[in-house]
Amino acid sequence: MAQPYSIQTNQAAKKVDMKVSGTFTPQDYQNFVRDYAKMASSIDAKTFTLEVDCREMDLLATEEVEKLKGSFASYKETGFEKVVFIISTSQTIIKMQLARVAREAGLSNHEIITK
Repeated sequence: MAQPYSIQTNQAAKKVDMKVSGTFTPQDYQNFVRDYAKMASSIDAKTFTLEVDCREMDLLATEEVEKLKGSFASYKETGFEKVVFIISTSQTIIKMQLARVAREAGLSNHEIITK
C-alpha cells in the first residue's frame, strides 16, 4: 500500500513540498516522523517555505489531531520561513482543524490557501 505522504525538497526554489492524503496508521506516522527529521536536517529551514498539500487528507479523528499537533510543533521547531497549507474549496472542516491545530501548536507563520 502506498504511503499517505510524500516529502520532497527543492533546494533551488527553497521549498519543501509535502503531500498528505487519507489517514495515517501509527506506522505511517512513525515513518513520517523519521522521514521528516531526515529532510529537516538536510536544509537551512529558515530560508525555506514548507508547502503542505492537504487536498486528499481525510477529516481528523481526535487522536489524529494530537499527532498533527506534534507534526506542527516539529514544523515550528524546524524554523521554516513560512508554512503554507493547500486545501480545496470543499474542505471547510479540514481548514478549521488545520487552523486550530496550528494555533494550538504555536505555528504563527502559517497560511491556509485554497487551490
